[in-house]
Amino acid sequence: MNSFLVSLRQVATLLARFSETRLAGSLEWDGTRYAPTDSLSADPQAAKWWGVLTAIDGMLMGQHRIPALQKQYLEQVLFGGMGSLNDFVFDEDKIGPGARQVNGELEALRRQLHDEFRGL
Repeated sequence: MNSFLVSLRQVATLLARFSETRLAGSLEWDGTRYAPTDSLSADPQAAKWWGVLTAIDGMLMGQHRIPALQKQYLEQVLFGGMGSLNDFVFDEDKIGPGARQVNGELEALRRQLHDEFRGL
């Protein structure tokens, strides 16, 4: 289950970048240094999914296995049809031309998360 939680946290980390409003010139850690950022309005759907994923992480962290009903629920929330995490994409009008790259990253992380989920 640890690899599933790692994948879940990776998706949450990506979404966290878009869950808060940033003012132009604010400093953000880029992995090596604090760098100025562009202005960005918070995406309410990214914030919602960040909250859902961090709640799932907290719920599962102390468990050794996932009961069947929980697994069924998680499959629907994360990978079900419309309204699931699988259905979420960033809008280019909201976050700019970088949306295509971010959506590609998100899709790759969701595939990884789904692969880890199937192995539970």
